[in-house]
Amino acid sequence: MKIEKSWILAIAVLVVAISLPTHGALAYGDETQFQFVITLAPAPAASSTAEDGSRISFTGTGTFKPEDPEEVTGGGTWETRDNSGNVTGGGSWLATRLVKFDLAPGAVADPAIRAGLAFLQITYSDGAKGILAASCHLPGSPSSVAEGIIASKDFTLYGGHVHAGPTFFRVLAENED
Repeated sequence: MKIEKSWILAIAVLVVAISLPTHGALAYGDETQFQFVITLAPAPAASSTAEDGSRISFTGTGTFKPEDPEEVTGGGTWETRDNSGNVTGGGSWLATRLVKFDLAPGAVADPAIRAGLAFLQITYSDGAKGILAASCHLPGSPSSVAEGIIASKDFTLYGGHVHAGPTFFRVLAENED
């Protein structure tokens, strides 16, 4: 069995990112509610690739409260393609839990739009389970902040980020403590 270094690195990054505390992260109040947006039409779907070159693509929107991981709504569509571009699956997905969220520096003219990184536990319409990581890079964000998604679907990690349509977070309700 051959284990690629990139797989080990991607898995390690995912495990560390999910388990680390958010010390030093930008603050929000206990009752702050955010909307996540993963591309809007007519922008192309956000995509990432697996080790074999297959690809998964997502669109969707929903809401979450960082201080209440069970209070998450929304979902969207997904599609998988093999490394030749042939469609191999598709349907809808549903966000079931917020695993982790961190705001990042960066700004646009609309102060409600925020940069950040969210990990969502999701269920696919075909019964598969996974994690969807959505990242938003805005002007002023560090170069380490990506724009787009990576995802898992059962045992497959789609960790090869493909820059595509925009992802972002919008503050819907903010109650600073």
